[in-house]
Amino acid sequence: MAPVFARATDGLLRQRELYYFALFRCLEAALLALWVFSPYAPTPNPVHLETLQVLSGAYLFSAALLLFWDRLGTQPGQLIAGLSVDMAVFAVLAWLLQSEFQSVALMMLVNMAAAGLLLSQRRSSALTLMAIALLFAHYLMVRLRSEANADVVQTLMLAASYAATVLFCQLLANQAKLSQALAETRGLQLAKMAQMNEQIIKCMRSGVILLDRHHRVLLSNEAAGQLSRQSVQHGQRLWEFSEELDNRLELWRKHPEQRPEALSLYEGGPTVIPRFVAIVLNELNYLVFLEDSRIFSGRADELQLANLGRLSASIAHEIRNPLAAISYAQQLLAESETTNESDRRMLEIIGNQSKRLNGIIENILGLARRQTANPQILEINGFLANLVDEHLSTHPDDRALIHLESIPEPVHALFDQLHLHQIMTVLLTNALEYGHVPHIPAEIRISVRMDGWTPVIDISDRGPGIALKEREQLFMPFYTTSPHGTGLGLYIAKQLADANQAQLCYETLPGGGSLFSLHLSDGQTLLDDRR
Repeated sequence: MAPVFARATDGLLRQRELYYFALFRCLEAALLALWVFSPYAPTPNPVHLETLQVLSGAYLFSAALLLFWDRLGTQPGQLIAGLSVDMAVFAVLAWLLQSEFQSVALMMLVNMAAAGLLLSQRRSSALTLMAIALLFAHYLMVRLRSEANADVVQTLMLAASYAATVLFCQLLANQAKLSQALAETRGLQLAKMAQMNEQIIKCMRSGVILLDRHHRVLLSNEAAGQLSRQSVQHGQRLWEFSEELDNRLELWRKHPEQRPEALSLYEGGPTVIPRFVAIVLNELNYLVFLEDSRIFSGRADELQLANLGRLSASIAHEIRNPLAAISYAQQLLAESETTNESDRRMLEIIGNQSKRLNGIIENILGLARRQTANPQILEINGFLANLVDEHLSTHPDDRALIHLESIPEPVHALFDQLHLHQIMTVLLTNALEYGHVPHIPAEIRISVRMDGWTPVIDISDRGPGIALKEREQLFMPFYTTSPHGTGLGLYIAKQLADANQAQLCYETLPGGGSLFSLHLSDGQTLLDDRR
């Protein structure tokens, strides 16, 4: 689009230059006609005077035609046609007005300059040679007549003036073209840079708002709207967007050394940490950065998870070797024929607790192997369908217990695929194991919904639920109410959710049962930008 616009602009400028030159030609023709038809007209023989009058009238008509007939042809064609008419008139005037030859010749300097400025070097040089040839032809004609006013020095000076004028104008035209090309290149680079900066700002996960000195919005990105759950309009006052944020900006202007306090842009929304930067270009502007505190907490959780994993892995490896020896000794004693019944009961307890301890170690090692989240855009409906099919392939008896409900339109979220798989596996396994009452089979419902701009995965059961006093410790490590549980499943799921800037919540359903909700990060905006 930019090169097309540049070419169109260049064409308009060239058309304007041709128009001004055509106006000058009309002025020349008009002055010539006034002179010829005035009392001050030259008085050669009557035939010559009549010829001059016809020539001036024809020249004026041709000049007017070149001025108003814009469909004559291409721009070089229009200019060449006009200059050809000028030189033809010049040749006739030089033949008729011998005494005024110098004035007529000087009149052509402007025309030669126009040729050097508006035509290519090859065409302007050809026209210059034609004009110089006309000068020397006039000189030879006068010399053949043996007239005294045939001055070779005058002819040479006029020829040199034509050549120098055209050469100088060619240099000016080339310099102007180079400057124009450089300006167009710089303009394209600036346009590409501005477009790139705009795309970078749109893809930033931090909210960005650019304000003028009156706190009016000049630019904003999608993240700012997501953090506030409202669109940021161009020209909107900052206090109309968020009065608290505007107060933070005013306080920062008075005390720039103080760090702005965090705030929430809507009731129940995430805590946002504002940061302000003053930009002075042509005028004072303010740049507002809005950082989601969950990002910082997620990074801290990832670091904590990694440190805990390394520590737990080292401990687990140290426990694994003696545990293997205990399990091996228990198996040998259980296979002995001399072991009585009471001892066998004790060996069974040892075996069960060894298996439980080995499960704890496996969970700890799994926690240690968790890497930093690698989020990608996932289509949630398809992901959950594949997850359920994978589970039913190994547990076909659960087909009647699991119900998957999805919404018709695609739902995209930003999440680590392996992390999401592990979270949903933990929630599904717990729901199948604990989400039912005695003598009644489990009924697990997995559904997808949109909470504003946030995708949410719900997994519910119809079990007894979790007591109020136990909910505070629900996501704590090694806390479990089951004699067979390790207390690490929900803890690992919560840590993985936090590492992906997601929120894992629990609530008891009114009619009984548990509901786990995983609030994901919206991936639709990034998907639209990539498209």
